[in-house]
Amino acid sequence: MYSRVLFIMVGVLSCFLASAFRHHILIKSWDEAQTDCLEYLHINASDAEPFLDHRYDDDQTTRELIFCIVMTLRVYEPTLRTIRVEAMRQFFQPDHNDTMYVARTNACLQKVPPLMENIRCHLPYSGAIESVYEMFRCFYHYYGNLNQNAPDLPPTVLELHQVQQECAEIVGLPKHLLHSHREHLKDHPLHQKFSRCIVLRSGLSGLEFGNHSIKTSKVINMLS
Repeated sequence: MYSRVLFIMVGVLSCFLASAFRHHILIKSWDEAQTDCLEYLHINASDAEPFLDHRYDDDQTTRELIFCIVMTLRVYEPTLRTIRVEAMRQFFQPDHNDTMYVARTNACLQKVPPLMENIRCHLPYSGAIESVYEMFRCFYHYYGNLNQNAPDLPPTVLELHQVQQECAEIVGLPKHLLHSHREHLKDHPLHQKFSRCIVLRSGLSGLEFGNHSIKTSKVINMLS
């Protein structure tokens, strides 16, 4: 009897840990992130049917769902309160015969009002939710169809700052050099180890790190 109860408890715990681990995976497809967000926002099955078919109406539930998905996929850049368009585009597949999808999407993005001008009410994050939804609609209507990709995206600014903090601790670099004395960072004897740690932990090249070239601009670069 005791062994049976123990077996059941271990099974329940394993299921719980597997579920918790699923929610902490950073590399996800659009549909995987949407499944998580439907659960986070407690959207019932009948209301979720249009979303499962990638049909998104213009209502508050849809706006909140899109914002959650974009946050979960790490497409939203919280430090700048906008989406990373180079990241967002990776979840859409343009038609092979379409040569104007970039121009159309750019034109749409340029019409999205600035964040503070887009707030309809004083609810928390209402401005960000509105702006993210409008930018999503630009990709949804003009760029291409949602795909099943789960791309390995570069870190956000916030994540890169965290990597810098961790690497400073790992190599023993004084943290004050990351803030008030950055001009002396390259002259420090531990700079090479520090930079290598960042490259390995973030996936960014040294040039990308040095130039802080995490793309957050609205405008999409032309494809080659």
